[in-house]
Parts: sequence; structure tokens; C-alpha cells
Amino acid sequence: MAHVSGRTLSRVVTAAVAVALAGGTAAGTASAHSAGDQFAGVRAAAAKKPTAAAPVFPVGAVTKANDFYAYAPDGKGGFGHRQGPFAKMDDVDAVQVDRDADGRRDADYFIAKNGDLKWHAETGRDRTIARKFGFHHLVSPGNLGGSKEGDLLATGPKGTLWLFTTKFNGDIASKQQVGNAKEWGGYVQLAGRGDLSGDGKADVVAKDTKGVLWLYKGTGNAKKPFSERTRVGGGWGKYTKLFSNGDLNGDGHSDLLAVDKQGALFLYKGTGKAATPFKSPVKIGNSGWNQYRLVF
Repeated sequence: MAHVSGRTLSRVVTAAVAVALAGGTAAGTASAHSAGDQFAGVRAAAAKKPTAAAPVFPVGAVTKANDFYAYAPDGKGGFGHRQGPFAKMDDVDAVQVDRDADGRRDADYFIAKNGDLKWHAETGRDRTIARKFGFHHLVSPGNLGGSKEGDLLATGPKGTLWLFTTKFNGDIASKQQVGNAKEWGGYVQLAGRGDLSGDGKADVVAKDTKGVLWLYKGTGNAKKPFSERTRVGGGWGKYTKLFSNGDLNGDGHSDLLAVDKQGALFLYKGTGKAATPFKSPVKIGNSGWNQYRLVF
């Protein structure tokens, strides 16, 4: 099976987003690096410039047949036309990161089929960060440890939660368990990108087995990255996927995206208020999103 390396992944995402913003058709990835800043069109359309608190990222999606597609946000609460399919991608997991806190994707971590954690920057080469990583469910809501680099959250043995603070070159600066299995092992999904509570710090939400969504406010302290959880609401069990690309509608608040069992895509616009972090859902895609095994 052909495989999308980290370098190729970076190219196809960059190319797809650049083409989508230009309104054309993706014919390949040869001009990806010459496409320039893939978020230029988004910044023009968005009400506010992307920030670490309200970033704007493209969305990558991988089907069950390992076909890779990319979606460019339009800055108005939706996406442009789907771009792809590109080459096959058989990685187990992947996550985009913002290394310099400017609100834009500039690197990726991914767990390869052999279990290694790998990293690459936009113009760099794949580099193995940890062999036989042993963790899964990567999430990078932003900086969680008080520096600029976007850090990683990952689920460890028996559902424990671990924080990996990172360096600009992709290396892991520190690794520590930040959540026990009794609490975090009861969650089936974890999501977040940017600030959801209005205090400028990166937050996450977690869905439990009963379909209740919980908010974990970030503290900016790597030793204790989250405050005590607060209940957002029930009824989230109808969704098969939760993910975020940051501020999808350009209002300066990070949002949440959800896919239901029929494959429809819903946007939960962020409010910037911890008590009620999201507005009522708006359907922005009628069907098709359940064809993806991985959305990041």
C-alpha cells in the first residue's frame, strides 16, 4: 500500500488548501511549497486574524480505504470544496500543531503504522521522535505548559492522560501523566483547539460513555494543565466524532465540530464563555463524514 509520508502530507494539505482558496482543482502537489501562506485567503475572509486562542487550521480526513482528503475553511462557518483524493495514508493517528503561537498550522505529529511517533515541519523531512510510542488519541489544543509551542495530549495505558510538552524542532521537552484512568478512562472522545472559555488559555472537551460533554479549562501550567471539569451538557452520544480546526466562522472564538451517526456535520460556534462554551448546533454538511476513520 502506498503511504503518505509526513513530508507528502504537509505538501498535499498545503496544496489542497491553497487550491481550495483559489477556487481551482488540485492537479498535484508539485507547487505546494511555492503556494505561499495557505491561510492568506482565510485571513481575508475572517473577521479577525488567527491567534493562538482562536487559530484557523485546515482539516485532513482519511477514509476507511486510506484515501486522504483536505478541506479548507472559508472563514464564514463552513468549508470549501473537498480536495483529493491524494496518495494513500495509512498512519494510525495524526495531529496538526502550531509551533509559534500565530494561530496557523506549521507542523504535524503522526503515529506511523509501526507505532513510532514521527514529526515534520512544512518544509522539513519526517523525523522519528519516539520509537514504539505506546500512546494513542493525539490531540494538540495549543500550548498547555506556558511556552509558545503546541503541546500534545495522548491516552496511555488503561486510559491515563499524558501531556507531552514540545520544542520548536519537534522534540519532546517533557512527559508526564496528568490524568488518572478512573477519570480519563471513562471518556470516548477528546477534542479542542484554542481557547473555549475566554481566558486566553487552551482548553479541551471530553465526551464520556453516557454522552455527556465536559469542559476542562487550561491553566497554562504543565504540572497541572487543567482545572476541575465542568459539565457542558448531555446528548452528545449521537455523535461519532468530535474535532476542531479552531475558529471556523471568523468571530474570534474557537469552535467545535461534530459528526452524527448519519454522517452529517454540525458546527458548534464558540462563545468564549466557560459557563456556556457553545451556541446551538448548525448543520453545515448533510452527509458523508462517517466515511472517514481519521479526521484531524
